[in-house]
Amino acid sequence: MVTDEQVRKVSRRLRDLVEPIAANVYFCPEAQTEYKGLGVDSYVASYFCSRGGCMGKVPGHVVVAAFGVFNPALVIPAVDEGWSNTDAPSILEARRRGATAALERILGGLPDGVKQATDLLRRAGDAATGEGRPLYSGLRSLDWPGDPLGDLWRAADLVREHRGDSHVAAWVSHGVDAVEINLLTELWWRLPLNTYVRTRGWSGDEIDDALGRLRDRGLVDGETFTAAGEALRASIEEATDRSERRIVDALGGDADELFSLLEPWATAIVESGGYPSDPSKLTRQ
Repeated sequence: MVTDEQVRKVSRRLRDLVEPIAANVYFCPEAQTEYKGLGVDSYVASYFCSRGGCMGKVPGHVVVAAFGVFNPALVIPAVDEGWSNTDAPSILEARRRGATAALERILGGLPDGVKQATDLLRRAGDAATGEGRPLYSGLRSLDWPGDPLGDLWRAADLVREHRGDSHVAAWVSHGVDAVEINLLTELWWRLPLNTYVRTRGWSGDEIDDALGRLRDRGLVDGETFTAAGEALRASIEEATDRSERRIVDALGGDADELFSLLEPWATAIVESGGYPSDPSKLTRQ
């Protein structure tokens, strides 16, 4: 039987390696060119509609709920703008083309081992369940791209969004709100306060109010964790890990083989600028 410690170790390593492969689509110029071809010129509109489009042409309020950490005042008008120019099938196809073209460029074509890595990721993703996981479930409803790099990207995205959905459920169940989890995550990632949270559209007043709540609860002292705050954030991550047990169980003894295949591709993407940082150096293990 896989132990809790093995689930923690394998799920976090998997998180770090699939992140650049799946999320390169949010940074690559190929995808932005595709979205502009649909008339979606705004980055924020393309981001929310292309990522959320797996759930259909849903309104901004649904995207807010699924993504979890963004200010509704940013999301809702951006989604309205995006859907005024395109529909879900069109932007999903543009997303696929952009992601695949970027991976082909960065990886120099089709690397050896893509089919084996994709098969292992698909096995893991297929073993997971969809309750409480809107983005993962939306991706599962889509047809597979049908080409090797497209299928690799989709398989990585499924695993990524499964953990993302699990993480939202974890912090909500711990009584933390959207601004607060951004601030706690900054400290968990050892970033200065009031940096990452601003990329999620929250105002200075909203951030200050949330920081005041965390201080009042004894979770933050000044600009650092208290012991209670660090324990709470660790508990959120551990709850997220536990939700990934089916994925870890499905990989079984093949996890190390999968990691050896994914690692050079994830590294190449980070080194090319296709993803802003190495997740393994940012997140705690």
